[in-house]
Amino acid sequence: MKKSFALIVALVTLSYIGFAQEMPITGKVNTHIGELEFDHGVPTKETTDKLYYEKDYQRAVQAYLWSLPIVGQAQWRQSYFDLYDLKPNQSVYAKEFNDRSLILTANESTPYLFTWINVKEKAVVLEVPPGSIIGLYIDFWQRGLTDVGLLGRYSANGGKYIFTGPDTPRDQIPYMEDVTYIESKTNNIWSVVRFSGSLEERENLMRSMRTYFWDEEPKMDIVPAGNKPGRNYQPRGMDYWKMLHAILQEEPVDERDRFYMYYLKDLGIEKDKPFNPTAQQKEILTDAIIVGEAMAKSMVFRERLPGVLRKDGWRHVMGRVVGSEPGDAWEHTQRTKYYDRLDPRARYTYEACTISERMAFAKDGFGLGYGGMFLDAEGEPMKGDKSYVMRIEADPPAKLFWAVTIYNTDTRSLIITDQEKAEIGSAHETTQVNEDGSTYVFVGPKAPKGWESNWIKSVPGQGWFPYLRLYFPTERFFDQSWPFPKIVPVDFKDYEK
Repeated sequence: MKKSFALIVALVTLSYIGFAQEMPITGKVNTHIGELEFDHGVPTKETTDKLYYEKDYQRAVQAYLWSLPIVGQAQWRQSYFDLYDLKPNQSVYAKEFNDRSLILTANESTPYLFTWINVKEKAVVLEVPPGSIIGLYIDFWQRGLTDVGLLGRYSANGGKYIFTGPDTPRDQIPYMEDVTYIESKTNNIWSVVRFSGSLEERENLMRSMRTYFWDEEPKMDIVPAGNKPGRNYQPRGMDYWKMLHAILQEEPVDERDRFYMYYLKDLGIEKDKPFNPTAQQKEILTDAIIVGEAMAKSMVFRERLPGVLRKDGWRHVMGRVVGSEPGDAWEHTQRTKYYDRLDPRARYTYEACTISERMAFAKDGFGLGYGGMFLDAEGEPMKGDKSYVMRIEADPPAKLFWAVTIYNTDTRSLIITDQEKAEIGSAHETTQVNEDGSTYVFVGPKAPKGWESNWIKSVPGQGWFPYLRLYFPTERFFDQSWPFPKIVPVDFKDYEK
C-alpha cells in the first residue's frame, strides 16, 4: 500500500513538473496567440491585456456563429420593412426571379408567400384552406413550430391555428374549439408557404388563407413583391452586430442563451442598453465577423459533421442519412438529450433558412428531400469560368417534382446573371429529357449549342453550388439506390447538337 501511495505521489509530482514546464512560474512561454510572460506565477500586465483581448475575441467569434439564425431572420424582415413598410400579419407574394434572388437557397419551382407575425401584444389566428399547400412556421431562432397544409396535421383539409408567444398577455389568447394552439418561444414568427397546381389555382389558394389578430375580422393582407429583391443573407461588418443588438431588444432571453448574453455584455451588446462599442470592441467585433464567417463557410463547403453525408458524396441538407447515427444532422428542434446542436444550426442558417419537422424527417412519399454538393467530381470547388454537366438519372424519386437549383457561394442565394435563371427541373416545361429518361443540367459561362433550355449561366470569378430537391421523396431517395449526380468539368463542344 505504501509503495502504491508513493507511486501515485511520484506521478502527480511528475505531472506537476511537466505542467510547470509548459506554464512557467517565472518566465515566458510561446502559444498560438504569441508569447505569454509570468512573474512568480502572475501574468504580467502586457500578458494580461493580451489574454483579455483574446478572451473577448474568441467570444465574439462564437457569438457570431450562435447568432446567425436570428440575424438572418432580422435581415429578412428588415429588407421587407425597407421595400414595403411591412406590418405584422402582412404577407409578401414572391413569384418572379428577383423576388427570391437574394433569399438563402430559395427555389424557382413554386411561388412563395412569406408572412411576418408578431404575437407580443395579442394572439394571431391562421386559417388554412383545403388544397395543395406546403407551409411551415418558425420562430426567430429558426426553430420549427409547425407544418401546415399537405405536411401538417390536417393534411389537404385545411385547418385553423392560434399562435402565441412568450410575452402574449393571457387575456389576449382566445379560447376556440377545433383549433391547434402553437406556442412560440419568440414574439416574432415567420412563415414560408408554397402552393401547387396551375398559377390560377395557386393564387386562389393563397387568397383563401387568413392571418389576423384574434379580435379582428378574418383577412389576408398580401403585398405583391413587385420583382424586388428581398434579402436574408446576413450583413457583414459592424452592421451585423447592430442588427443583432436590435433584434435582441425585441425578444426574451432563452434559458439556453444566458451565457452567450454574458459574452455579448463585454462586447457592448446588452438588453435594455444602447449599443455604443468602444474602439477596442469595434476592432474585435469587426475581425471576429471575418473569422466567424470563414468558420461558417468551412462548415458549409467542407462539411465534416457526422450523420449527413451520403455515399454518393452529396450531403443531406436537413435530417440524417437513413441508417447512420444522428450525429450532427440538422432538424427542427435543434435539441438532443444532452445538448442543443450549435454547429449544425450555424452551418444551416449561414447556408439556408427555415426548417420544419417534415423537412427534417421526411418519410417515403411524404415530406421534402434536399441534397447539397460543394465540390466537383475532381474534388474542387465549382468555378464560374468553367463548364460542368450533371446527369440526372431517369425517374428521380419524387412524387411531386424534382429540381436542381444553382446558388452563388458568396450570398448563398440564386446565381444572378442577365439570364435570370437558376433552376432546371421537372416543374419547368422547357426542360429537355433524354431518350433514356435522364436529364442533363449544364452550368457554365456560355450555353452548349442545342441545350440552351437545360443550361444555367455562371459568372467568371464567382463560385457556385447546387441543391437537388425532391418533393415528396420516395424510397430510392432514402435507401440511396437512386444516385445523386456527379458534377463533371467538361467541354460543352462534346455535347453540342
